[in-house]
Amino acid sequence: MFRTISADPAPDRVRRITFVPFVADGQCVLVEGQAGPGLPTGEVLAGDDYLLDTVLRVPLRTAGFRYQHFRPFGLDGAHLYAWIEGAPYTGDRPHAQAELTICPAEQAAERLRAAGQPVLAEAVMAAAAAYRAPDDEAYYAANLRTLQRAYLRGKTAQEGSGFGGDDRLWRQARQHITEGIGCSGTFLDVGCANGLLMESVTAWCAERGLQVEPYGLDLAPGLAELARRRLPHWADRIWVGNAIDWVPPNGQRFDYVHILLDCVPQARRADLIRHHLTWTVAPGTGRLLVSDYTTSPSADDTAAAVLRSLGFDCTGESGGDRRTTRPPAPTAWIDAPPSG
Repeated sequence: MFRTISADPAPDRVRRITFVPFVADGQCVLVEGQAGPGLPTGEVLAGDDYLLDTVLRVPLRTAGFRYQHFRPFGLDGAHLYAWIEGAPYTGDRPHAQAELTICPAEQAAERLRAAGQPVLAEAVMAAAAAYRAPDDEAYYAANLRTLQRAYLRGKTAQEGSGFGGDDRLWRQARQHITEGIGCSGTFLDVGCANGLLMESVTAWCAERGLQVEPYGLDLAPGLAELARRRLPHWADRIWVGNAIDWVPPNGQRFDYVHILLDCVPQARRADLIRHHLTWTVAPGTGRLLVSDYTTSPSADDTAAAVLRSLGFDCTGESGGDRRTTRPPAPTAWIDAPPSG
């Protein structure tokens, strides 16, 4: 049986990974098969970086599940156990059309025990304990470690911004953000990665006759530096900082600020929104654009629904991801209140 761990093991120690998936509301995901419920599991292939390749490939190919966050919690020899948080995948990459059951971890463990899978049942409960333990610093460290490593390895501008498709799919998947931009002004992309969204929003708005001046912020120094190299004419407006507490220099505010809910742990989402309404969005005239790329295919799971559940009033929401027919709109916006 696995022993509990709190950090990534050395790459040469991992030959197989079993994943315990969670969706953003904290429920566990089981894969239904002919032999009963199970968990995504697979081998680390020769030449794979398990933190980048296996963690993406195995959940997609065995469960049709796309992860956003990953954390190891157990190791049995060369067999790693890890929890992942994400959502059922609806994009164009090769993925399984698996039947998934989403339920509380305790129920998932009970079903696995009843199916003669005591080790997997124990893994689910250990994963739930690790997943539910609040540790903000570990969350940010994991984001920094995994995303910087993955994005710097990207061979295209889209991959350097965490997206697997081409120019056409990128536009289809991100242009909806500009539906919340109604006038010319400044635009801050929080979590800008290599700066592709900064330049894309500027170009897409220009097609409507709007002049947008883009700015960027990223947690990862390596990604901010990549963005500066890609966009040298904007290098002095790309900063390094944590979305939860970063304050612009010299009291600067922005007409439009775009944030991702998964920049912070789920329990800190309201804090993230309040921080940017207070410190980065221009009071009275600015707008906070909020995206959630981890939502599952449920009309109750849109960015707008999340904002309302946190007590915020949405001014509007976008038309959604045009690659799919799923109803959720991944971006919603809040107009900033007057100062004071």
